[in-house]
Amino acid sequence: MLARRNSGALIGRYTKKLKIAVPEKQGFKVFVNATTQKVTGYCIDVFEAAVKKLSDDLDYEFDIYAGSYDELVHNVSSGIFDAAVGDITITAERAVYVDFTMPYTESGVSLLVLSENDSNSTIEWVFLKPLTTELWLATVGGFFFTALVVWMIERPKNLEYQGSSSRQCTTALYFSFSTLTSSHGQIIGSPLSKIVVVIWCFVVLVIVQSYTASLSSMLTAKRFRPSVTDLDQLLSNGDYIGYQSGSFVHSVLMKKAFAEKRLKSYTNKEEYAEALRKGSKNGGVSAIVDEIPYITSFLSDPQHPNEFQMVNRIYKTPGFGFVFPQYSPLVHNLSVAILDLTSGDECSQIQAEWLGTATALPSYVTPNTDSAPLTLRSFSGLFIITVCISALMMLISIARSVHVKYTKVRDSDMQSADGDGVGEGHGGSGSGPLQNDVGNGSMTDQPHHEAGNEDSQGIHGSGGSVGDREPNGSVPIHTIQIEMNTG
Repeated sequence: MLARRNSGALIGRYTKKLKIAVPEKQGFKVFVNATTQKVTGYCIDVFEAAVKKLSDDLDYEFDIYAGSYDELVHNVSSGIFDAAVGDITITAERAVYVDFTMPYTESGVSLLVLSENDSNSTIEWVFLKPLTTELWLATVGGFFFTALVVWMIERPKNLEYQGSSSRQCTTALYFSFSTLTSSHGQIIGSPLSKIVVVIWCFVVLVIVQSYTASLSSMLTAKRFRPSVTDLDQLLSNGDYIGYQSGSFVHSVLMKKAFAEKRLKSYTNKEEYAEALRKGSKNGGVSAIVDEIPYITSFLSDPQHPNEFQMVNRIYKTPGFGFVFPQYSPLVHNLSVAILDLTSGDECSQIQAEWLGTATALPSYVTPNTDSAPLTLRSFSGLFIITVCISALMMLISIARSVHVKYTKVRDSDMQSADGDGVGEGHGGSGSGPLQNDVGNGSMTDQPHHEAGNEDSQGIHGSGGSVGDREPNGSVPIHTIQIEMNTG
């Protein structure tokens, strides 16, 4: 029993020396280290600093208690102790029997797990992780679709897209995939193709930039991931779980439907580390469930660098507080003193002395450093735009080709009809007079007679004969042409 006496008036109804219980701890003695010679620790220093801020002095003595925290609280409620000071968590169940001061540190219950180091595993496929499978398939499909559209537009007029089927296919695919590096060159000529390529290049630019940022984040972030992320995973796997001996965490786990045989109690940091290294299948545990201040203190130990990790706060608590019987006037006075203490630098100095400057008690969950992959939904708008525009350009190209072919067929039919009309007109005008001349057997005038003689000579000179006449007795057209030329 250790006495602490401050002379002066006593507070309220306390006219005797207060008997204050402190828990006897086997581990985590930075919070409370109680021996027969001296009681020290982070919680003790905070209490003494708060007492000094009271308007009246307080006479008290510490009494070491070797029992559970719940039993300690009940002993204060029953009057065995006048108060309790230590790392006692404020809970609803305990507040039914006693009064707590304002909490002097943040708290909560979290998981302490073994980190899985990815640095020793094969990571040659890490470049696939920035994009989901759906986005990879959509991107590859976009390249093939763009190649198809460009090929259909360019094939009728561009010699680069003509030739054998394999040549056309390789040219179109090479051009489409080369848009990744802008090394495709100028092998397209149609304005419709250029519109398709510009839109697709914009889509590729956005995806490539996003992919590069996501991959860089994955490669430069810390490559340690927790082996366990939540209690549901532990419960479904039937793993063993550890907790600090005497802590209220045991009741929390029982309420979560964990079997008693799956729970193991530990008292210090060394036992925590050994149990986690063994694992649930080798006589250890898969996770330690404890309050955040203890886990933070464990992680601050230089003996365990990056080997363990705190994840997923599973239960919220107000924090550590000092215990007094119900309706004690000291609760209000000490609460005001604690508020004054925590709002200044003195509490931070006490914390730095015992817990270190880099071991603040966080109220947040340690985040997972792995970046989430990019999804197809993030780029769905871009894909819809490029598909619609490419389809529109392809339809315009098809419509233009159909129109050109229709125009050529129509012009060809019109020329053929005009040629037949001209041929019939020349044949009718040339045979009528000739037939009349032949039928009469004489010429009406001399010039015609001379022309007839010349024509006769021309016919004989060219190897013509009576057999060259048409069946109806008319002269062939080429004969008339010879006659006209000779005249």
